[in-house]
Amino acid sequence: MAAVVVVVAGLLHVWRNTNVLTADRLCGDLVSAEKADAVLPGSGRLDAEGDGLDEDDLTDTTCGVGKSSVVLGSGESRLTVRLWGVRGYDPLTFESEPHPTGASFFSGEVTGGVDEHKAWVMLPEKCWTDRPVVAEFNITEPAADRTAFAALATDTVRTIAARTGCGDLPEKPGTLVPPRSDAARPVSAGQVCGLGGLTVAGQVPAGAKVLEEGQKAPADLWSCKLTLDDGTSGFVRGDGFMKYTATRDPLLIEAMRKFPGTAKGATPDGREAEIVDKGVGFILPCADGDSLYLAVESGQQYLEASKRHENLPKRDAYVAPFMKAAAKTFGCAAPAAG
Repeated sequence: MAAVVVVVAGLLHVWRNTNVLTADRLCGDLVSAEKADAVLPGSGRLDAEGDGLDEDDLTDTTCGVGKSSVVLGSGESRLTVRLWGVRGYDPLTFESEPHPTGASFFSGEVTGGVDEHKAWVMLPEKCWTDRPVVAEFNITEPAADRTAFAALATDTVRTIAARTGCGDLPEKPGTLVPPRSDAARPVSAGQVCGLGGLTVAGQVPAGAKVLEEGQKAPADLWSCKLTLDDGTSGFVRGDGFMKYTATRDPLLIEAMRKFPGTAKGATPDGREAEIVDKGVGFILPCADGDSLYLAVESGQQYLEASKRHENLPKRDAYVAPFMKAAAKTFGCAAPAAG
């Protein structure tokens, strides 16, 4: 009898602390148990909540996967998945996470970004509702492997697209493009953010030390944030001085074109472009037939500095120099006049 009790206790322990008898896919078969187990840190058993895909309204789809164990000190980690209807430029803004300068981006057959706590993947255009749809993944504990996290996100979106018949995606994303470094670094004269010809001379308070962070330019998805290394702290410092974004990713650009506020116009330096949401960003036509999206956003440090330094240029003065340098660096020559 004692032997039976020991066996039963052992089997219960294995069941509760491992994924023995766990289904291969969770959340209505949307999420791979193997990939979720690889992303969620620690050991333990996976449990899921949520019915899976809401085929009547994709953006009502939510699910959660938790990993827990009765082993002392093992803790608990959790993954949540949600589909969102977004403005085309939302995944690249500095208002949401993963913040662009800290994200590793991937582009090509599948478009997305990932950091230690969050990933996003844009669904194919045929999956969109009244606006572009993005799958968002959050984990409570940092992912040790961003590539594994991106693979989980891509596989889930691939399953969603296959189930709804709106696209055919690969099992894994393309090569991840990480930030140039984990820490901000001093800008280079005439090469700010790696853009030839871009300078901060006359653009920041006299004597200010300026730091930059983001991906190496050019890249299919790219961002850079300038921060003044001064006495500011907290949210003001974290929001930075000036923030730049660029992408030649066709799916993201098409998502921006879908936004009702996008209309034909011109850039501040007079170049023909599509103006996204009344000036949030600009879609430039390129001589090679592709397009380039560029955006400039001022941060809280700029707002604070403009109050203390009357001679600081107006925000619009930062747009034209960036767009000229970025268009050259990203290989987007203006089309010949027709």
